[in-house]
Amino acid sequence: MTLPASLLLAAVTIGTWNGEWFPSGRAEHRAAPEIEQGAVRAAGRMLRAGLAQADPAGTNDLILCFNEFRRDTDGTSVAERLCREIGRPGLRVAVVSGYRRRDRFDQQQDVIATTLPVVEASWSVWKRPRDWSDTPPRGYARARVVVSPAVTATVYAVHLKSNYGQTTEALADANRRKRALAVGQILEQERPRRGKAAPVVLAGDFNADRWGAGSNEVFFAALENAGYRNALALLPPGRRATYPGSGRFANLALDYVFLRGFAPAAPPWIVSGAGISDHDAVFVNLAP
Repeated sequence: MTLPASLLLAAVTIGTWNGEWFPSGRAEHRAAPEIEQGAVRAAGRMLRAGLAQADPAGTNDLILCFNEFRRDTDGTSVAERLCREIGRPGLRVAVVSGYRRRDRFDQQQDVIATTLPVVEASWSVWKRPRDWSDTPPRGYARARVVVSPAVTATVYAVHLKSNYGQTTEALADANRRKRALAVGQILEQERPRRGKAAPVVLAGDFNADRWGAGSNEVFFAALENAGYRNALALLPPGRRATYPGSGRFANLALDYVFLRGFAPAAPPWIVSGAGISDHDAVFVNLAP
């Protein structure tokens, strides 16, 4: 007897978290090693607590997408140390991006870690549009993972253009264009072939609030029209914030898990960044 593919799907928890210049907490300079290691331990505790809410038995497979991680000169050690602190058997780093900033690695790398088998993994900067001034910063980390014998999914970790220093409407328009161009590239890369849409997980810090007052972001509708489900939409409006912030930037929904070919089993869990980061972590279970 052959079981339907849906019954073969692994129990999977997806998480996303922006670590805020992790692990130093500083944009341009490294903190002392003992401070950084303390941040890694604290982040491990925080992420374990979030996973315990989403997966109390601790038996689900994991796909974790991280933003704003430093890449040490030996490659992936910061992310690997965090995986060890999370303590889930089989959790390993699939890919860390290698974005450059002049003569050094950028301090804001994207990471994918998983317990699932990895078919391939890579990273890329965004393509340059015709107007080079609209080029989005950074890029994406990407991994193809085996979710079940019948299902291989492509996972993207992204950190879209922020609104930092946005002082004019012209700058705001430029930032929105950069976010839209980045999402548009992924939509084109994952365009259904021969009428079949392959499973995709798209997670990370989108730096835009789907429900924000006066939001003019076009990429949310583009994702939804392409069949991507916004897991955060399952939460009531008062519980969607992932960026506590302050003032006019308070209580924003910036961190998302979008799914194509999968459905969330329940509303997401949002877990406080606990002073380690200005962003909270988001966890979503896939429906079997």
